[in-house]
Amino acid sequence: MKITLIYPPCVFAYKDYVVYSHCLGLRSLSSFLKKEAEHEVTFIDALMLGFDNIRPYANGFIAGLSMDEIVARVPPDTELIGLSVPFSLLAPIAHDIVDHIKARFPNVLAIMGGVYPSTQPQLALTSRADFILVGEGESALREIADGRNSMEVQGVYARDSQGSKSFLPARMIDDLDTIPFPDYSIPQMERYFTLSPRNFAGRTASLFTSRGCPFDCEFCSIHPVYGRKWRMRSAENVFSEIQYLVDRHAVSSLEFEDDNFTLERNRTAKILEGIIHLNEKGANIGWRTPNGVRIDTLDEEIIKLIRKSNCTAITVAMEHGDREMLNIMNKELSLEKAFRVMELLIKHEISNIILFLIVGYPGETQKCFQNSLKYLKKIRSLGGRTSVIVNIAQAYPGTRLLARCRAEGYIKNDDFDNFLERRNMTSSRHFVSLTTPDFDAQEVLRRKSVLEECFSSR
Repeated sequence: MKITLIYPPCVFAYKDYVVYSHCLGLRSLSSFLKKEAEHEVTFIDALMLGFDNIRPYANGFIAGLSMDEIVARVPPDTELIGLSVPFSLLAPIAHDIVDHIKARFPNVLAIMGGVYPSTQPQLALTSRADFILVGEGESALREIADGRNSMEVQGVYARDSQGSKSFLPARMIDDLDTIPFPDYSIPQMERYFTLSPRNFAGRTASLFTSRGCPFDCEFCSIHPVYGRKWRMRSAENVFSEIQYLVDRHAVSSLEFEDDNFTLERNRTAKILEGIIHLNEKGANIGWRTPNGVRIDTLDEEIIKLIRKSNCTAITVAMEHGDREMLNIMNKELSLEKAFRVMELLIKHEISNIILFLIVGYPGETQKCFQNSLKYLKKIRSLGGRTSVIVNIAQAYPGTRLLARCRAEGYIKNDDFDNFLERRNMTSSRHFVSLTTPDFDAQEVLRRKSVLEECFSSR
């Protein structure tokens, strides 16, 4: 079958913040369909291909190809079109793309997948897409491409499913080693290597080495897409991809995108030992964890390997320095253990330690914030190169935080999570969308500034 996969234009808070995505999910689909089912795939990254086409959008900017330009790149003989929607706030853009696709290809099957339809299936079903795909896409999309009736495929829903109260996700792949490496043959691949998704210099590649999360943080929306079971690629499989990237593409910087890269200790050690071995042979690879790792998965031996394997930045998801707030978030973390790990990271001179923090979270009283500030000042006193990324709490679709905010009256707008109606961005770096009796928008921004200034002198 001839299949077209589309990554949409994306929205950003400011013009200067426009960055590539390495499209790992869609590239995984592409390689899976090509290798496992031998289908022909056309890959359209509308963000990359229209990277310089930046125009105003709501309270931010949109970058990427226009709707007509996207449709013009779809081969006239395509038989199936898959649109990935990685963020819920892209809903109106996704619906617009589908409208243009169906106008040009009325008889071609159009399927919408990704975070948006997985977390808001009822809303996604109001688009003109023939079907939505909830959860991981590989197995379901292959079944459809192989000719199975879409209505019989688990995780796939048609517009007449709008009355459904539950949406069973697509069948997940337990053995991630059976999924080929993300497609490295797409035409624009070389451009991905030249710029990381965070604007870091050097020939960079993004990698996913695991999926799913066994934890249940109230603010997280990972489960509707990747489930609660943590599944990992073997260390050998990950190392094979790293070796390939070094040998074939001269990559010198790796960004591990996992939420739980270090969850299994022995696997982590083997991957890092593999990088050390490559560097001893002259590869000169650096690596970072921009999505953060659980700080309580690190011990002294792993930290020694982190240092020896040329980690250029280790980001750890602390979230808050107050025990009560961690309980409210359902973040299972011991602050005592976290502090001991910070001591070890600094003792072994990890060059760039970044803490993820959250402010403006419902329940964050002034006392909770001051407790957190006191704890973070203790960390600052340890020395080392420690900095913070302070995120503003957002009640994203598919999270228990959204349900609680509605139940407790912090969200009164019925369209708060309907981005077809409410176009404003909800960036965790820039915009306050939640206020409670404990803080208004100005107080949230003040708290953010206080935490940033606490570490700015470092």
